[in-house]
Amino acid sequence: MRMRESARQLSELYTVPCFSCTDVESDHVRDLITAQIDHCDSHHTYRVRMLLSHTGQLSVQVTPEPPTSNEPVLVLDCQPTRTDSVFVRCKTTHRLVYADAVHRIPEHYAQGTQVLLYNEQGMITEGNIANVAVSMPDTQTGQMALFTPPVSAGLLPGTMRQHLLDTGQIKEAPISVDQFKLAVHNRWPVMCMNSVRGLYAVSPVVREDIAIN
Repeated sequence: MRMRESARQLSELYTVPCFSCTDVESDHVRDLITAQIDHCDSHHTYRVRMLLSHTGQLSVQVTPEPPTSNEPVLVLDCQPTRTDSVFVRCKTTHRLVYADAVHRIPEHYAQGTQVLLYNEQGMITEGNIANVAVSMPDTQTGQMALFTPPVSAGLLPGTMRQHLLDTGQIKEAPISVDQFKLAVHNRWPVMCMNSVRGLYAVSPVVREDIAIN
């Protein structure tokens, strides 16, 4: 379970016991979620968020899913992002890396625009709220296929990403910024994925002011 693995990695950063997973048991999780969704309107879509505090307390938040664009813009970041942080490998509420990337989106882009990050080696990693997959030629089959960057590039491996890999809907391979730019130039599909929206199309944009080391 991803929460358990994240708790393990985070607990190694501190000299005192923290992020206990005692409460992360299926029956307890089910009871917490049921208590929240019992009050929800069945005609609406909701987002369920499970949080584990540093003291080991588990909580569940249920909020209405806001309206989303059918095909949001995904703009390439203008500078690389360091990906050696535990806050990239683990899903937490500390999202400064992603907030900084969003802040770099030019103001003239529409609200809801997402940003595509890349690491200091010029390799694509992930979006600010989703994993990414780029259509490229498969050197083994000669056919076009959707490829998502490997975890080693420095990204948070989402549950939807893993599901799509397990079911063979996407493949894993390193993707350079140049390969992404080629895909945009050739109008090859670029997709994003997360547990809320599933696999969805985006309109990829390459900015002219990107800095590749």
